[in-house]
Amino acid sequence: MPDVRGIDPSFFFDDDGKAYIVNNDAPDGDVLYEGHRAIRIHEFDVAKEETIGESKMLVNGGVNIEEKPVWIEGPHLYKINGEYFLMCAEGGTSVDHREVIFKGDSPMGKFKPWKDNPILTQRHLDPNRRMPVTSAGHADIIEDKNGKWWSVFLACRPINGEFENLGRETFMMPVRWSDDGFPYMTKGNELIPMIVRKKGVERKDSITFGNFEIKDDFNSPNLGHEWMTLRNPADELYSLTENPGFLSLEFSDIKTTERKTPAFVCRRIQHHKFECSAKLFFNPGNDNDAAGLLLFKDEAHQYFLSISKKGKKERVALEKISGEDTEVLAASLINSEDNPITFKIHSRGKLWDFYFSLGDNEPELFIGDVDAHYLSTDNSWGFTGTTIGMYATKNN
Repeated sequence: MPDVRGIDPSFFFDDDGKAYIVNNDAPDGDVLYEGHRAIRIHEFDVAKEETIGESKMLVNGGVNIEEKPVWIEGPHLYKINGEYFLMCAEGGTSVDHREVIFKGDSPMGKFKPWKDNPILTQRHLDPNRRMPVTSAGHADIIEDKNGKWWSVFLACRPINGEFENLGRETFMMPVRWSDDGFPYMTKGNELIPMIVRKKGVERKDSITFGNFEIKDDFNSPNLGHEWMTLRNPADELYSLTENPGFLSLEFSDIKTTERKTPAFVCRRIQHHKFECSAKLFFNPGNDNDAAGLLLFKDEAHQYFLSISKKGKKERVALEKISGEDTEVLAASLINSEDNPITFKIHSRGKLWDFYFSLGDNEPELFIGDVDAHYLSTDNSWGFTGTTIGMYATKNN
C-alpha cells in the first residue's frame, strides 16, 4: 500500500463495516522542528485490500504543538462504549517516552487530547530511584473476557539505573478509567511495577520472564521461536538434520559487520546477569575459518569468542569488533586434539567474563572484566538489545 508511508501502521475495524489505517507520517505543510511528525488516517477497503482516497492528519506534532513534542507514533484507534479513542506514543524511544490519548466523535476526527495526559510515563521521576523502569510508552490496550482492561507497552530496565543491554522489553499493566472516561496506566509519581500479580494465574513450563534455565540439544528439525537469524531465515547456512542432535553452521563469507545475512543463530539476552555456554565441534577448511559465541548489538558493536585454525594448532581469541576495526582482547594457542571446545560467557551486569575448556573439562576463565557498556544502547545508539548466539565465518 504505497499511500501508507512513515511508520507504525495499525488497523481499526469499525462496527459499521468500515476499516481504517492510522500511522505516523509527515505533517501537513512545513516541518517546524526536528522530530515534528503527525498521525494520519486512511480509510481501507477490506475486500480490495487497498486504501480509499487521501490520508487525513489527525494529530499534528502531539498533545501540544507549542511544546514541540517529538515523534508522535505508534497510534492505535479504538471504539469503546460508543466513543472513539486514539492512543499514541510521544517523546522518542528514550527516557522522555510517554503514552498519550485523544477522544473523537468519529474515526476521521476531530480528536481532542485528554487534559491529564500522559496516561503512561516515567520520564519525570528521579533517575536515581531504586530498580527504575525507563523509556515507557508505545502501548496497546485490550479488554479481557471478564471485562478488565490491560495494557502492553515497551520499557527498559537499566542496570543500577545506568545503562542496559536488554533493549526495550514488553511490560504488562492493568488499565484504570478516569471519572471523565479516559483509560490510563500511571498518574503522578506512580512506578511501573516489575511484577503484577493476578489471582488464579499460574507459572507454566514455557517461561519467558523472570529467572529460568534453558538447554537446547537441537534435537528438533526446527529451531524454537526464541532463536533468530539476521534479516533473512539463513536456511542455507545452518542445518538441524545434517547431523541430528547438532546445529551445523556453514562457514560464510558474509560477516556480521555487513547488512546481510551471516551464519549467525542467536537469541536476545533477557537478563543483566546470566550464563550462556555452547559446546562446539570445530571442522575448519583452512586458517581463515572461525566459529564461536558472538555477542551482537549491531554491525559496529560486537564481542566474538572464537576458535580458528593456526597451523597445526588452534587459536582461541576474544575480539572486540567495531565495524571494520577489530581489537584482539585476548588470544591463546591450544592443541585441541579433535576434542570439542566449550565456550561460556558470564554476565555480571556491567562486566562480562569469558571462559573455555576442552573435552569434558570445566570451563576456565580466559579473560574477565570486559566492559558491557560497549554493547549497550547508551553507547551504540538505537533501542534494540544485545543478542547472543553461534557464529561461523570465513576470512577471519
